[in-house]
Amino acid sequence: MPIYTFASNIGQLIVLSLGIWLIIQGRFTVGLLISFIAYVSNFYNPLRQIANLWASFQLTLAAWDRISHLLSLKSNLQIEKIKDETSTSSLVKFQDVSFMYPNGKEVLKHVNFELQRGKTYAFVGPTGGGKTTTASLISRLYDATKGNILLDGKNINTYTDCERASKIGFILQDPILFSGTFRENILYGNSDCGGITNKELEHRLESAKLTNLLDKFEKGLETPVDMSGDSISLGQKQIIAFMRAILRNPKLLILDEATANIDTITEQQLDIIIRNLPESTTKVIIAHRLSTIENADEIFFVNSQKIIAAGSFDEALELLMKEKGEN
Repeated sequence: MPIYTFASNIGQLIVLSLGIWLIIQGRFTVGLLISFIAYVSNFYNPLRQIANLWASFQLTLAAWDRISHLLSLKSNLQIEKIKDETSTSSLVKFQDVSFMYPNGKEVLKHVNFELQRGKTYAFVGPTGGGKTTTASLISRLYDATKGNILLDGKNINTYTDCERASKIGFILQDPILFSGTFRENILYGNSDCGGITNKELEHRLESAKLTNLLDKFEKGLETPVDMSGDSISLGQKQIIAFMRAILRNPKLLILDEATANIDTITEQQLDIIIRNLPESTTKVIIAHRLSTIENADEIFFVNSQKIIAAGSFDEALELLMKEKGEN
């Protein structure tokens, strides 16, 4: 590109200089000079376009190499054939679980705990302590480095992706959306709602007490959503992720700072919806605000590679006050 631009400028300079000299000699006119300058400028335009095309072609080749690499990747979360565990009252059970990120430090070390059916649990602790990592292990976004994780009495490694997704709803702080409409996003991957009409969907939303959340979108179910989520607010993105998880009616619902960007009134509405879930639904809440976890049946402190049960909200506060007094 710099070469063609330089050549174009030199060509125009030569034409301009020669044209002025010819005009002085009386052998040329100003109109002809302007025409020739236009000819020279237009002559180099196709060359500039070729240069742009070549640069774009090189960028495309580089991008295609990266895309091809991603498309050729295969999931390393293999489905294992392990003898089923006996049925227990706990929905999730960690058995001597340790986890380390590749080329990183050990986040969890020899962790043991259980989540009972129908109870609400809160994971609290400092940033980077391992709360989200623990939730990711529960939903098998990662595999444990050591130990076993049981889901509904079976080793979590024996479940297929569809089976695991039907049992676990995971709402992230920064949810992932897809290009399409509000309807398509909340029904994504939900085999139970495949092919239902808008009227049937609205009836399901009403049954799950999600209708008030739908009113927060100007065009309702047909509200356009792009992949980046720039067409809607971050709070609306979290509402879509929340509705998508609730419609699945999961046995385990994980909320990782799921109301961090939502106003107080909407947060109260979400709290009511969560309270109206089936009694058998186990809920795991990851939050920093005490108001979010005060109704938890049990609180776990996640820090320093350990997960420590702190009991109820009042017991956890008493433990914190005691630690502050000792310090």
